[in-house]
Amino acid sequence: TAMSSLPERAASGSRFKYFLRAFGYFVALSIVNTLAYVGIGGALSPFVPSWLVELGESLAYLVGVVGLTWAFCHFADRTSLRSLGLEARGWLSKLATGWGLGTLLQILILAALGLGGWLTAERAHWQPIDLSVSVVSGIIISFNEELAFRGYILQRLARAWGLPAAVVVSALVFAMVHVFNPNVQPLAMVSLFAAGLLLAFAYVVSRSLWLPIGLHIGWNLAEMHLLGFAGSGASKPALLRSVVHGPEWVTGGAFGPEGGVVGLTATVMGIIILLAGYRIIAARKAKLETGGKEQHE
Repeated sequence: TAMSSLPERAASGSRFKYFLRAFGYFVALSIVNTLAYVGIGGALSPFVPSWLVELGESLAYLVGVVGLTWAFCHFADRTSLRSLGLEARGWLSKLATGWGLGTLLQILILAALGLGGWLTAERAHWQPIDLSVSVVSGIIISFNEELAFRGYILQRLARAWGLPAAVVVSALVFAMVHVFNPNVQPLAMVSLFAAGLLLAFAYVVSRSLWLPIGLHIGWNLAEMHLLGFAGSGASKPALLRSVVHGPEWVTGGAFGPEGGVVGLTATVMGIIILLAGYRIIAARKAKLETGGKEQHE
């Protein structure tokens, strides 16, 4: 599968405009988020069931973020949404690979907490409509955050400052937007920054947004809707209910696994898996290319 090239630092005379575009996009993204969850949600909540409010908010957020990103790509950059890494070729395999990795990391977290004696898992009481809508909402949020943070913001910052700085700054911004989440604490912010790095590396090694999109979806759905952990301070309808006890700095406490050492360790493991996988794929590709040249000669 052909991979698109990563964004390179622009010529010195045009770097500042790319920073301004990333900054302007972030401000507009904040407005879209507020309109979807405060405006639409506030307007619907007195009249319709909570699940319908959540669905309305999520769909408004999806349309808003996709529309906003398209507008910035089309009018400011004269490019397409697809140029951010939403290529059609091989998208499903990358999405599935990321989804599988995110799910695997959550299962490892569950196993570590269980072996440490810090976990009680029980059957949850859930309603099909509530669970289904919450899953759809989770998928939309994961997609939107990747389109925004690893798509437009990271890639425009890469044009302004170079890819290494863009990876770090986009991960920092990703962590900071969660600073007002319920039950947040300093270790959780460190872990969210590491999660931003993990998702950025998923984009860098694949040169595609589909791998981080799948990774983000797999992580969130397994964490909140399958295993029933709190996710970044929020509890959602789930098939199981996982209750942690013991040291909060280990388990994450009410914030969820991302707030503790176990979750942070899983994130670091994810980074190692991605980088190791990239090295193996690159080595195989080089070997195939070398073999092809030798046969040609």
